[in-house]
Amino acid sequence: MRIWVLAAAVWAALAGGAYAQQQQPQQQPVDPFGGRFGVMEIVQPPTEAAQQFQLMASALANLEPQRRRRQDVYILSMALWGDPVFSREASQAEAILREHFNAEGRSIILAASGPGARTYPAATPNNIAAAIGHLGSVIDPTEDLVVVFLTTHGAPDGTAAIREHNRMFGGLRPEHLASMLGQAGIRNRVVIVSSCFSGAFIPHLANDNTIVMTAAQHDRSSFGCQPENDWTFFGDALFNTSLRNGESLIEGFDSAKVLIERWERERGMSPPSNPQRSVGRIAEGMVRSAERRRR
Repeated sequence: MRIWVLAAAVWAALAGGAYAQQQQPQQQPVDPFGGRFGVMEIVQPPTEAAQQFQLMASALANLEPQRRRRQDVYILSMALWGDPVFSREASQAEAILREHFNAEGRSIILAASGPGARTYPAATPNNIAAAIGHLGSVIDPTEDLVVVFLTTHGAPDGTAAIREHNRMFGGLRPEHLASMLGQAGIRNRVVIVSSCFSGAFIPHLANDNTIVMTAAQHDRSSFGCQPENDWTFFGDALFNTSLRNGESLIEGFDSAKVLIERWERERGMSPPSNPQRSVGRIAEGMVRSAERRRR
């Protein structure tokens, strides 16, 4: 399913179309954030805002501390778009990753919400930055591993779209995530991105200390993100099939890629998404060490 979130549509959606009407058809839309990470957001009612603050405060306060001279794994799982498939995928992936890496008490879920009561803190830029910053303050950067998973729709430039029930619109670019992780001192990390065009994250994040896994190559769509689904194709294959059945993360990705290719071929979906991975040498050793200890 292809949903391309263009900047002009984002700004027009909040401005009631006025911004778009002011532009000439030939002009490129202006980024009001100048390339920085941000969203256009309508304020929440006071009671809802207070509840949201408490949800985020609890999520950070309940994180277990790092244990000295022992590798700990921390998880940040995020649904950036308000359709139910993404919150389902983020919560189920967190549960599977938490068990896979023995990370009980060391995970945070953020989720864009549809109408109704919230279960998790909102995936706003401030909450994303706060979660990453808090993880950076808790871990030992030399011995601990942080796993970041995000699921949403993606734009052709690689931007991971942020949208919450006609209240919040924006996008997380690959360079935004790379910058926040670097500023927080999160050196050893696994970044898994389930969205169209998500291969664009690899050049910004890949190094010896990082594993990057994406649902599609940089110029391809991924599939299975209909709101009624429990999983996208990528999440179903990687988490619900490979990891749930006991495979290691890296080999599980390779198995998931074969399975996704079969599903796409059987359903006539073209071009294939072609999931991508980049495995840093140091990060690979840390992942395999964490997986061995669990066994």
